[in-house]
This record gives sequence, structure tokens and C-alpha cells, in this order.
Amino acid sequence: MTPLPEDAYADNWIGNNGLQLIRSAPPGKPWFLQVSFNGPHEPMDVTRRMKDGWKGVRFPAPNGGPPTIDHDEIRQNYAAMIENIDRWLGVYVRELERRGELDRTLIVYSSDHGEMLGDHGRWGKTLPYHPSAGVPLIVAGPGLRQGWVCEAPATTLDLSATFLELVGANVPKDMDSRSLLPLLRGQTDSHRQVVRSGLGRWRLAWDGRYKLIRGFDGQGRAGGRERSDVLFDLQDDPLENTNIVQKAREIVRRLEVEL
Repeated sequence: MTPLPEDAYADNWIGNNGLQLIRSAPPGKPWFLQVSFNGPHEPMDVTRRMKDGWKGVRFPAPNGGPPTIDHDEIRQNYAAMIENIDRWLGVYVRELERRGELDRTLIVYSSDHGEMLGDHGRWGKTLPYHPSAGVPLIVAGPGLRQGWVCEAPATTLDLSATFLELVGANVPKDMDSRSLLPLLRGQTDSHRQVVRSGLGRWRLAWDGRYKLIRGFDGQGRAGGRERSDVLFDLQDDPLENTNIVQKAREIVRRLEVEL
């Protein structure tokens, strides 16, 4: 737990700066703001208020990894960090309401990576498992579907084209980004067939159900044999515990062309 007071805690300091930037935006004119919170992130420090809110809450043990004495405490702090950022989002929504701008503001909630939190015996990021490579992506605003969950593969790279289309700017033809607005407005339920990711030696291709990973040995170690393949069926095996690469060669051949 950090000894810092609430106003000096990193995410609260960042959050307050974001609030002041909103308040400084000229009324009636378009503006763009990106607030990059530090948390949830190591060293998992939280304030007394944040810690007390999750004291005693128990969490499931990590998947596929040995339980640790402190996994509950770490997950409590992680949850408290997320809740604190959610609180700041509420502050911004109320400020937008006060300014009379909420009904014409697009709000996007996302992240740059996930956190293993002990799953598969690993902590942190950098891995092709979904807890690390997957991120939240929540979009709300005027004219968009409400309460709808998108099952189509998408990527945060698509936000660039989304913002450009939203303000009426041309999306360059050679840009990899694809606007999400047709999805968000209910004009279609399909988007990308496959999304890709990679770091270091591993690469992955995911079609919304099957995920093929190359350059990863499937035992929690990146940088395995260059041609080593791992295939997960996230519909039947959402925790990514079973490599089915030997049983699904046709799916491997279909996805490997994306790598």
C-alpha cells in the first residue's frame, strides 16, 4: 500500500489533470482528449481508501499456475485500481453533462495490454495468451448501439480510422486501420475476419474462435522453436489450457497464411 495521500496518487493526479483539460476546452468547439492512466500496473500500490474497499474479497486461484500466498491481495489491489479509473470516468461524464456536451461526445475505454495475474504461472504482459494480449474496448456515444457486445474480431488499431470517419476526414486507402462505426451504429455485425498480434519471436492470428500462435512453445515461454505452433479453441477452451494443433491441421493451414 502506498503512503501517498489521495491527491498525490498517480492515477488521481493524472485523472485530475484530465479533468482540468476538459474544463479548459473552449465551449462549443471540437476537442480531443486522451487520458493515459498508469494503472492497473505494477507495483500494484493502492491508497488506504482503495485497499479498504476490497479488503477480504476472495478471488479464484490463477489458472494453470501454482496458487501463491499473495494472489488474493494482488488481485484485490488490481481490482481497486480498475475501480478507481472507473470512478474517474464517472467524474468526466458528469463534467460533460455540466458542459452540455455529453450527447455529442464519443467516449472510448481501452488499454494497451492485459495482465496475466498468475495465470499459466506468469505475471505481467508480453505473452500471446488472451489475459495479456487482449484488451477491453468499450465505446459509447450518440447514435451508437447501447448494451451491445461485439463478437467480431477487432483491434485498437481500428480506432484511428474510426476517429477520422467520425469527424468527416478521409481515411487513407493504405491505412491498415478500419473504421468501427458501421459496427457501432448497427449497420453490420461483421468487421475483420482475423486480427493479428506479435512481439519478439511470437506471432498470432485469431478469427474470433481459433487462435494460432507461432514461435511460442505453449508452456508459458516465449521464443520457442521458430516453427512451433500452438492452436487454442477459445470457444471450448477460453482459458487456453489445451493445444489442439495436432487435431485441427485444416484450421492451422487457414490461419497460418495470416502470419
